[in-house]
Amino acid sequence: MAQAFSTALDSAFSLDTDVNHLSQTIDQKKLQMMIQTRELEQLQAKIREAEERLKARQSVIMEARNPAAQRDGRFYGGSGNTSASSSPTDSAQFSSGDEQLRRSQGRSS
Repeated sequence: MAQAFSTALDSAFSLDTDVNHLSQTIDQKKLQMMIQTRELEQLQAKIREAEERLKARQSVIMEARNPAAQRDGRFYGGSGNTSASSSPTDSAQFSSGDEQLRRSQGRSS
């Protein structure tokens, strides 16, 4: 009798339907969040790889333009630190090739 009354109340107020719908919505959002987190991690990995390739390319270009600066420790501000946590756009660590070229030409004059 109690179950019949509970069933009658649930059907009258549609409680089971609402709870089931909310549960499904929560499950869908959790799945969507997991997928988006995985996609974000993949994009971050691609960005890190691109930054590493850019750093390598910049170092090759800079070595070709001014090999003496590399030997003297003036390359990239003299720090020698190219950790993955820094970005190639950090002006404190990286200077443009034009700036390096002007510096070397200024010393030659």
